[in-house]
Amino acid sequence: MRQPGWIFILAFVASLYGGQTAARDYRAGALVISQAWAPEGLGKQKIGVAYFTIRNQGETPDRLLAIELPAGGAATLHESLMQDGVMRMRPVEAPEIPPGGELLLQPGGLHVMLSNLPATLTAGEQLRLKLQFAVAGETEIEAEVRPRPAPAAGKGHQDH
Repeated sequence: MRQPGWIFILAFVASLYGGQTAARDYRAGALVISQAWAPEGLGKQKIGVAYFTIRNQGETPDRLLAIELPAGGAATLHESLMQDGVMRMRPVEAPEIPPGGELLLQPGGLHVMLSNLPATLTAGEQLRLKLQFAVAGETEIEAEVRPRPAPAAGKGHQDH
């Protein structure tokens, strides 16, 4: 089955964003959500991805049950994985954040897939996300929308 072209574009863009951090942390019960960011959109596409880290400082496991976009659109958790030499994505439901552990949403791994956005993500803006946890309940965070770096010299669309 052939994957839509935008999946490969997002995977390429996501691969360019390792190591960046955001300044603000958010708390929900024993959970600390940090490093929330999203790359700016590609052209006029109303899709995107978002990343953050959730640390569980408590003694009880928790689960990320749902993500909503207060401004409109859809948000779902997906995992990127290499399968038979092809990068694929699959939905993930209610991942656990173990006591003393963390859940990393990062390029090339677990991430929030954004679709049907009301507008293209623009660098410098904040993307609001509402997170629903099994134990900690509901909290709202903002992800910094960051510019995409320029492609490396000599690289063209063949890398998408």
